Amino acid sequence: MNKINTDDWKEFKIGELFKVCRPASRSQSNYEEGNVPFVASGNYNNGVIKYLKPKEGEKLDKGNCITVSPVDGSAFYQENDFLGRGGAGSSIIILYNDNLNRYNGYFISTVIRNVCKKYFYSNMANKDTIKEEKIKLPSKNDNPDWEYMEKYIKKLEKDMLDNLLCFESII
Repeated sequence: MNKINTDDWKEFKIGELFKVCRPASRSQSNYEEGNVPFVASGNYNNGVIKYLKPKEGEKLDKGNCITVSPVDGSAFYQENDFLGRGGAGSSIIILYNDNLNRYNGYFISTVIRNVCKKYFYSNMANKDTIKEEKIKLPSKNDNPDWEYMEKYIKKLEKDMLDNLLCFESII
């Protein structure tokens, strides 16, 4: 796929596009193993460090969001409900927007990751700094072009699957 020309893209503040929040205060050490993803400030495996059993009556963090690590700016789209690491400084930051879906979520989380990679342990992001970060996105009528982002990722996915099938046929 050719390099994307971003010259005509528009800058948006994350806090203007997303509801920015933190998960409830929780630590993995207070849970038993289970089947609900525990998302923390990791930079791999979609931020999932374990699978835990929620406490009785505990409300999960809603999926269809982007999680951001304040430690290194890692950003991941979370499709399903999860337990987010909350509490002290390195707890994740969660971004919600009703237009988000799996495809444009992958697109935007990549953009956020590139913008927020400047953060590190001694200079962590927080809810307020993330709100002020500016990301450049394709736009339509001065709003993010959600459809373009979705189609772009769907095309990438199709191309990758086609390449895998081609590779599979030769081995």
